[in-house]
Amino acid sequence: MEVVREGDGVLIYIDEKRKFVVKVQRGKILGTDKGYILHDQLIGQPYGSFIKTSRGYTALLLKPLRQDYVTSIRRVTQIIYPKDAALMIYLSGINPGSRVGEAGVGSGALTVAIASIIGDNGILYGFDVSKKALECARENLEKAGLLHRVILKEQDVRMDLNVEPLDSFFLDIPDPWNALVNVSKVLKPSSTILIYTPTINQVERTVIALQNTGLFRDVRVYELLLREYQVEPGAVRPLTRMIGHTGYIIFARRISQVSTLNVQDNSVK
Repeated sequence: MEVVREGDGVLIYIDEKRKFVVKVQRGKILGTDKGYILHDQLIGQPYGSFIKTSRGYTALLLKPLRQDYVTSIRRVTQIIYPKDAALMIYLSGINPGSRVGEAGVGSGALTVAIASIIGDNGILYGFDVSKKALECARENLEKAGLLHRVILKEQDVRMDLNVEPLDSFFLDIPDPWNALVNVSKVLKPSSTILIYTPTINQVERTVIALQNTGLFRDVRVYELLLREYQVEPGAVRPLTRMIGHTGYIIFARRISQVSTLNVQDNSVK
């Protein structure tokens, strides 16, 4: 049976609105409106067991999942929701050992998700123009125990980008079309680019720019809607609230050289 040790991450679940991910450190206290919990009382407890807060409320101790770290991060910017991050990572084809780039790390939600996939032999280069965002992302990565897999840089990838050849690149900036040429230079042939944009106007401009570079093929655009269900005896229905539109995901593959064919010419019918 796995028990909580000092330095471990723990999800403390009191109820649906009160879920806290903490890194256990002796002497620290988690304060909530349902009472406080001493970190010391977590040490040695089995994952999946219950403890009481100082006010007598029951709290469940769980081993944090990737989504728990993402949804509980400190935010200084809007984040990419897990539903979108999951599809982006799946489409990217990255795996343990992959070399990856990400521009516009913001609060680091997607950064945490990517870093959890690439393993200790992989590396993620995270770029942002905001020092405040990078500091927040660093804090969230450290909390998730993933900082050692990431190199954070205060840099504008639209102006300069010089890293080793990468297996995939994730782009979340207001004008991704202005970064495509620089990003293409660090992508391996046949590698992927994933672009996240909140408006359809940005989608149109980005897709046209991808086509015009002649450096990308298999360009696709996705949007995900997520609906959870409420299950009660004799009353199963969708929850009143759902995560609707959050953003659009643009996918493309890097080709080895500029194509001289018109992008609309499929050659083989």
